[in-house]
Parts: sequence; structure tokens; C-alpha cells
Amino acid sequence: MRLRRGLVYAAIHTTISVGLIYWQEQPFWEYIPVVPSATKAISRETLGGLDVDDVEDKTPLTPCEAANISERPTSSQEKIVAIDNLPIALITGWHLPCSPPSRLDERIQARYGFTQKAERVTGWLLCSMALVLWFIVGGYPMIRRRFRRWYTEPGLFMTVCTLASLLVLGIGWSISRIPPHMDAHMGEYVADAAEVVIQLAALPMVFAAAGWAWWVGLIFWTRWKAARRWFDRRTLVED
Repeated sequence: MRLRRGLVYAAIHTTISVGLIYWQEQPFWEYIPVVPSATKAISRETLGGLDVDDVEDKTPLTPCEAANISERPTSSQEKIVAIDNLPIALITGWHLPCSPPSRLDERIQARYGFTQKAERVTGWLLCSMALVLWFIVGGYPMIRRRFRRWYTEPGLFMTVCTLASLLVLGIGWSISRIPPHMDAHMGEYVADAAEVVIQLAALPMVFAAAGWAWWVGLIFWTRWKAARRWFDRRTLVED
């Protein structure tokens, strides 16, 4: 085990996870209640002959649904942080604020309700799992040092891809913050350019996802070789 390498990887990717999760939560924080919101009871006189089930289906269940922001495209920062921690995302379903609850959200909201406390618990739990995951990835490299190149070792390759995505995301965000001291047409061009760059920021994470597949494949390959060596030694002893 390489302790220092594991700590460096854990620090880098945990910092990325904390920053991007906060970034994606901040615009929706005002729609998340401090305490669980109660469901309104509607009498049959108020329904006016309508079916109760039809009304309940159309009644917003959360402030996010009431504000009509539950059905939204996934942002680039959400894609980056989810793919950066892809094993955790596949196991837990990850977490997107003001979106249909994942498997992890359902368990946490069953205890805390749809509240800001539930969002904080979810965020810190995901960041803690990211810390453990990347400590393992960094501390146990899959490629021996003499055969290692930056593009063959999955942990380093995925880290480079994630940092490249963050660089492009930062460029797009910087373009979007250009002061509007220009005419309307130029301002539209700048906004469109910023949106395109921000959307392109998730492109390097396609290679990061391939890096996770490479990492999992190397785990099975190394375990297979270890099992074969054990079987060969056992066969020699018996002979």
C-alpha cells in the first residue's frame, strides 16, 4: 500500500466532490424546506366531483415540484462529480437536488424527510464515500511502477480527465461572468459560447468512465492471476 499516494488522491477528489456538490445544491437550496412539509387534506366538496386520485397525482408533493424544477437536464458539474465517483453513483443512485429521489435519497428522506438536513447528510455521506474510494484507488495502484505510464494507470488517468473537465468548466463559467458592457447581440453570443463550453466540460469524463471500466477489469485480472498462482503452488505441493 502507498499511503501518501492514497492520501493525495483522496484529498484531490474529495475536494472536487465537496465543491461540485455544493455548487449543484446552491441554486435549489431555497426550495428545500427546513422542516418536512405537511400534505394538504382536500375535502370532497372542494374537489367538485373530481376523482381523489387524479387530484393527488396533480398536486405537487414538494416545493421543487411546485416550482416546476424537478424535471430538468443534468448539469455538467453533476455529470462530472457523478462519473468521478462512478462506483458510488452506481451503488447509491447518486443524488441530484430537486430531482426524483435515488435509492440513497429514499433511505435518508425516510428518516429526515425532504429537508435541508437530509440534503446535508446526503452530501457529507457521498463525500465520505468518495474519500474512502479514492484512498483505495490511490493507495493500491493496479499497474506496477516499472510498467506504469500516466495513461495506463487508471487512478492517474481518471484524475487527469477530471482535472481537464474542471478546467473547461472553469473557462465556461469565466466566460459567463463577463460583464454585459456590450450590445444585446454580443451578449447573446457570449452567453451561447459559455453554455457550449460548459456543456463540453463533461466530455473528458467519458474517458474517465472508461478508466473506471479499466480499473475494475484490472482488479479481476489481478485476482485471477493470484488465484492461478495459488492453484499452481498447491498443485506442486501435492505432487
